[in-house]
Amino acid sequence: MKKVFLIQFMEGLIEELVRVQRDGTAHVYRSTLNRLRGFMKGEDMTFHQLTSEWLMRFERELLADQLTWNTISTYMRTLRSVYNQAVECDAAPYVPRLFSKIYTGVESKVKRAVRPETMRKLMMENPALDSKQVFSRDIFVLLFLFRGMSFVDLAYLRRCDLQGNVITYRRHKTGRQLTIAVEKEAMEIIRRNENADPESPFLFPIIKRPGRREYKQYSNMLRSLNYRLLQVAHTLKLKERISTYTARHTWATTAIRQNFNPSLICDAMGHSSVKVTETYFKSFREEDINRMNRKIVSFIRSSDD
Repeated sequence: MKKVFLIQFMEGLIEELVRVQRDGTAHVYRSTLNRLRGFMKGEDMTFHQLTSEWLMRFERELLADQLTWNTISTYMRTLRSVYNQAVECDAAPYVPRLFSKIYTGVESKVKRAVRPETMRKLMMENPALDSKQVFSRDIFVLLFLFRGMSFVDLAYLRRCDLQGNVITYRRHKTGRQLTIAVEKEAMEIIRRNENADPESPFLFPIIKRPGRREYKQYSNMLRSLNYRLLQVAHTLKLKERISTYTARHTWATTAIRQNFNPSLICDAMGHSSVKVTETYFKSFREEDINRMNRKIVSFIRSSDD
């Protein structure tokens, strides 16, 4: 096996990600690469030097830099993905459980899902909103109706992906193909907001200049939508904050509250495994645990001596 260097290998992966327009993943890889360069003082290393002890030193430095565990996990999971790809192309030796002592989980400290009554308000009420706010609210509701679709997947939906009342698309993140039956409410939103530019291949006017810095256009629209959703929440007097990502969490949490099987929810959302899906349910379970604790304390306090 010839010597292959980690930094050089990652640079090649990033170039390929950019080429196939997986710009979000390329951004995460670049961030990880920048952290690695700082840790390695600008030097490179072979995959043979990538050991469990080296990884633990890297983790300790990230902790010393006051990074959150979720951020550290992102870097470590990216590095693990790079290593696995290197193993697949015979550029790195296979080392069992190499990342077993490193944190690669996901902690959801922030409640992202909204209550059913909040979702009902967003879907049913018609307050005085300007056209951009109406568009933002429509997109939010559509993400929910499309089984918690990621905004990036909605942005890249093509006209040809919609055939009759069925949408077939590949997830931008994983490439997994999903099929969605478009219900009446969703079709009404599509017809109100579909792209008016006959030359554009995209279903919605989110990426308005196809082929020209599409990721930047998507990112700018994402920021604008989330800002307007804050305005929508204020107008509707909602108690919770909402963003495009809230729709995904709300759909998943609503599904688990209705006692649907986690593996079915996993398939509906296009996750790689049920383990990924379960990260959406942590805040829901914590709510139930806290409610249980309050009832126990209340019972003790109200009991007769």
